[in-house]
Amino acid sequence: MLKTFKIPLACLLIFSFTIPLKSKPLPVKTENSVIIDTDCAIDDMRAISLLLSRPEVNIKAVLLSDGSLPPAEGLQKISALLHSFSSEHIPVGLAVPTEGIGPPWREFNRNLSWGKQPPKTTDAADAVILLQKELVRSDDKMTLVCLGTLTNVCNALKKDASLTSRIERIVWYNESVNPLKGFNYEYDNTSADFVLQAGIRIDVISNLHKPQALLDTSFISLCSNSDNLLAGALFYVHSQPPAFERLANQHFYLSDDLVGLYITNSELFDMVPLKDRLSIRYNQDYQINALKEALNDMIRGIYKPGKGVVLSEFPVNREYYTYDVRQIMDSAISRHGTVEWKAVVMTDEFHGHLGVFSIVGAKMGIKAREIFNVGPDELEVVSFAGSMPPYSCLNDGIQVSTGATLGMGTIKLADDSITRPEAIFSHDDESVMITLKPEYLKQVNQDIREGIVKFGLMDEGYWKLIRSNALDYWLNWDRNEIFTITEIKK
Repeated sequence: MLKTFKIPLACLLIFSFTIPLKSKPLPVKTENSVIIDTDCAIDDMRAISLLLSRPEVNIKAVLLSDGSLPPAEGLQKISALLHSFSSEHIPVGLAVPTEGIGPPWREFNRNLSWGKQPPKTTDAADAVILLQKELVRSDDKMTLVCLGTLTNVCNALKKDASLTSRIERIVWYNESVNPLKGFNYEYDNTSADFVLQAGIRIDVISNLHKPQALLDTSFISLCSNSDNLLAGALFYVHSQPPAFERLANQHFYLSDDLVGLYITNSELFDMVPLKDRLSIRYNQDYQINALKEALNDMIRGIYKPGKGVVLSEFPVNREYYTYDVRQIMDSAISRHGTVEWKAVVMTDEFHGHLGVFSIVGAKMGIKAREIFNVGPDELEVVSFAGSMPPYSCLNDGIQVSTGATLGMGTIKLADDSITRPEAIFSHDDESVMITLKPEYLKQVNQDIREGIVKFGLMDEGYWKLIRSNALDYWLNWDRNEIFTITEIKK
């Protein structure tokens, strides 16, 4: 016999905020259109190479600013790199050199070749004029990838303030934004301060001085053993004696190249807004192991962007999963079993995004099947989750995990004005009610409120937070602990 528990309905927490909940996740972009601004340091070379190698990244222009190298010297480097990737069609713009002494690492970068020189050096326009032209001519807002100073952006905005409406965001590498410090800020802090006050969304990326971000000689070995344009370009530069010596002496860390990885794998970065300027965000952490795995897969030529929703086959190999999901895969399967793992994976693909209540629904459905010791398509379900998100997302997880679907006519919504994460599962003459316990519901509500307050409901930062929380619940919430189960007697 099934053990009977009382359901503390009075303890169920109903959302108290009035933000409309019929929102949908922001659509995933299949292509990112970017303009790159670089001062041609070696880590910039890695970042640009990553972006050149990705078909889902459309590079509209490359701007050369002063910093690690003067713009004119950087033109030689970028011409060779574009030639290596057969991308000479990408226009290049030169900034006006900044007066002053260059950084101590200028001579090192000066002595590196970025590839075999093309028959003709790329023609260069004025950087500010080129930036204006590309922003105005684009049908969509543009992402600016800034690997050096913000000088070119500042000068363009001073000439035409309306350009702010043409910029989707600026992704900028700088040591710190809270407080402001680092070479890319200090080399032209006047321009940086102007742009930071312009109200444009700016995502500031830093390696946070993580020792795990080290690049060692295994990096060059990986490049030498891979056969593609990206691996070849990286090997060409890092096998040169000045670069290889620093690599062997553990001098290099992932830095500006993290910006390239942020463009392709933003879900692996923990971004938070400045409290006094919400348009400016910075990474307070990032998943270094997952990012290194993504980088290695790019170099090996097996990288999978992981943007699919419909699967051609059920994934059984690690490389079929997105890089953040890979980090929980082994532990989640070990804790909860392969049946739940498959149910949650299929739910997420069916649901269209990685959501909290859809995962709860998948776990609930698997628990119901265990209670009745049945397989798919053997249960009938009455759901109290309603038809409005977020609770209604529970229905998708239940359908996938149990096979009780609208198409089969084996799931229906209860005629109840109070929606909640709860459902009645029936098999033959027995029925049970399964409800998410109040303490877990409270945690979800708090996390959703936090995301709305921090980002707003229709901001991608909100959906990244939801995804991060969903991964946490997927791994750590045990279906044997999170539900109240009550037998319903006929």
